[in-house]
Amino acid sequence: MKAIKQLLAITGSALIIVSCQNNSEQQKIESEPDSRTTEQPADNNNNMSSSNKYVDLKTGQPVELYYDDERDMTYSAVTNEPVDYYINVTTGDTIYGQGRYVVNNYLVRSNDGIYKLDEGKVKVTKDGIKIKNGDQKLKIEEGDMKIKDGDNKMKSDNDEEKLKTDSDKMKTDDGEMKSKNK
Repeated sequence: MKAIKQLLAITGSALIIVSCQNNSEQQKIESEPDSRTTEQPADNNNNMSSSNKYVDLKTGQPVELYYDDERDMTYSAVTNEPVDYYINVTTGDTIYGQGRYVVNNYLVRSNDGIYKLDEGKVKVTKDGIKIKNGDQKLKIEEGDMKIKDGDNKMKSDNDEEKLKTDSDKMKTDDGEMKSKNK
């Protein structure tokens, strides 16, 4: 039952992430993340703040940011250059600028000092992200999410959720929940 509660908590967080995506053309990133998987979109206010909450990982310098939904990328408000990775100073999270995913512990630093995603753990495509950590896997693609943790599996799309553990199966479809014990 503990595994079910953990998977439901992860599912809820991921669903919040997917549902909070915003279609506005550009956004200044100001809000704090509500989940540990992605940086949440900010309001549509394009006024620049005087206090920097972000540090560009490439330069190590404070940076003002905005997010372009059309290009799915975070940019420096001063230089209009893409920011690949940045640190949210308030939370300490490292964020991937393309898609605003929290990538704590999923970066590697090359010999020339450039940071990149650890391809053995994370894969980012134009449609979503895949994260692997031991037996745990998370895949978010085009609004659908799949989680696998050992033998426990969870799948969610716009109107249906399924959860399967060693001892239980649960399905929620259009708000109606069905449960089955093995």
